[in-house]
Amino acid sequence: METITIQIFQADVYAEVAKATDYTGSKLIDGDENARDRILAADDDLAELGRFWEESVLATNENFKEMLVSGKTKQITDTPALIDPILPPVEPVQPFNPDIAVQSVAIPPAISGALSKPGYEAVIEVSKSFDKTLTASVQSTLRSFFIASIIGQWFKFANKGEAKDYFMQASEMLETAERLLYSRRKPTRPND
Repeated sequence: METITIQIFQADVYAEVAKATDYTGSKLIDGDENARDRILAADDDLAELGRFWEESVLATNENFKEMLVSGKTKQITDTPALIDPILPPVEPVQPFNPDIAVQSVAIPPAISGALSKPGYEAVIEVSKSFDKTLTASVQSTLRSFFIASIIGQWFKFANKGEAKDYFMQASEMLETAERLLYSRRKPTRPND
């Protein structure tokens, strides 16, 4: 058996939840002038969203318990694409004063230290014949599950009419992620 690691960043999920709830609140103008403010999941609601995040973590862990090595919310080191350490200096903004001009060079994460952000990290045991190119698809699908699940739970309070649709979408995403984890590479014939 081999393992893959899935990482879903909390801030990224919360940003998508805020966008979706803002859009939904904006489009529900049917005589409800306060719909946007009522439905929008804003920074003031992070405590509630945190509870919904943990419920999504528990649902994911329960669904993948047969193959899960570990799955928890923790500080995750985000390693963005490495920047070329030899970059030209950034041009100063006009007007140019040579006495106070400062040239700056981008420092790659390996030198400056990578960022650490809260998120869900799952180490999942997969078959040796698992197609590792599907890892990104599994991660994307689980990210979509977290977003739909949190929106569904939020809408239980703020917009009951659409909550059921988001719960169904979240359920489908979780099933899709599990199906992807059971996918296998095509066997190859040895060329003797």
